[in-house]
Amino acid sequence: MELILRIQANRQAVRFIDNVMADYTTIYNVPFSRELRFVLHELVINAIEATMKNIGSPHSNTIQVQISQNDEEIKLTVIDEAQGISATELNKALQFDLNEENYSDRGRGLFFIQHMVDAIWFKHISETKFLVGVSKKFHE
Repeated sequence: MELILRIQANRQAVRFIDNVMADYTTIYNVPFSRELRFVLHELVINAIEATMKNIGSPHSNTIQVQISQNDEEIKLTVIDEAQGISATELNKALQFDLNEENYSDRGRGLFFIQHMVDAIWFKHISETKFLVGVSKKFHE
């Protein structure tokens, strides 16, 4: 099963993807549905925020969400048309310090995501396209 959606990078997209993922996990009886819905929610928010920072650029303001699954695992990918994240920023996001008292409302998503999935990867597809992907096995 594979589902690919290309949607406008705006706040309504978050609600739309949340609803699609809730329906998808229910219809296909996907294990870990609550965790996977959280993961995709965070990835979509990150992609929208990155795209909105580049709103003045000549690039499209859409994101692409892909859900693919087989009997063993599910893969979720989100592609935005922004610059992506630098290696330094990525390491900082993945090493988030929960004991730090001055953290903001944002910036913890990737840290939590990496602990909820079996694999996470990042890829600069082009100068303006950035992919974040995750996979979760259904059985240990």
